[in-house]
Amino acid sequence: MTEKELIALAGARFGKRRPAFLKVGIGDDCAVISFDAKHDLIVTCDTLAEGTHFLKGTAPELLARKLLAVNLSDAAAMAGIPLWGILSLAAPKNVPEAFLKRFMAALGKEAEKYGVSIIGGDSVRGKDLVLTLTLAGKVEKDRALLRSGAKPGDLVVVTGRLGSTFKSGKHLTFEPRLKEARSLARYFSPSAMMDLSDGLLEDGRRMAEASGVTLKLRGADVPLNAGADLKGALTDGEDFELLLCVPKGNWDEKKAERFRKRFKLELTVIGEAAKKSGESLLLDGKAPQGRGYAHF
Repeated sequence: MTEKELIALAGARFGKRRPAFLKVGIGDDCAVISFDAKHDLIVTCDTLAEGTHFLKGTAPELLARKLLAVNLSDAAAMAGIPLWGILSLAAPKNVPEAFLKRFMAALGKEAEKYGVSIIGGDSVRGKDLVLTLTLAGKVEKDRALLRSGAKPGDLVVVTGRLGSTFKSGKHLTFEPRLKEARSLARYFSPSAMMDLSDGLLEDGRRMAEASGVTLKLRGADVPLNAGADLKGALTDGEDFELLLCVPKGNWDEKKAERFRKRFKLELTVIGEAAKKSGESLLLDGKAPQGRGYAHF
């Protein structure tokens, strides 16, 4: 069973009971829940598993930073503001006490940096180190940016540079694009947005399939990290930049340049969305070989 099939199975099984307060359920970066007159609640959950997301011996401070950051990146994808988190930790018997103390101290420090309160959780013994955080936040009423809103004619835009994430260590030190996402929402009113966790090809297909369009990307325009090639930028994953679709009428190059200067971050148009035509994603007019990271 692939990850896509597993998510579809979960949606078929759990999506049958859809409470009135649920606006967006399984299949996006966060669930969206009706909260009060001014805001919706957004909720996400991410796991870091030893051997998949980090190597044995990784400093606990880096693990704490990444655990929070991957969840914050999901909140950013919705243009949301993070509020609180719940921690679940499974650790082998031989994990040193000092390691756990350093991890907790670092997680607390990182949470304070982003205005997040850690309010509870669970801890168990396991074969390998597995860290899970559930994060809740808020977004203005009916203003959550989904991956399902792209329309034919929209520009496909990406923040930052992609590829070579594990080699460079960026997968442990990236900055979640929270403030940038809020500004993008104000500047351009995107029709769709998501974060790039499993590679541009894989996540681009997810956005295209959710929106019912085909994303047509231009390989020469994909911005590359130092040491990365196009293949890595398309498939490495763990970039945690933002992928968004912007209606052409909303794109303003002067605003884009102000964004770049304010955040010292690149903002690049890499293609267009088109009417659905067979493949969900095309690269230079052809169906690209390969995919991003697949967990199953």
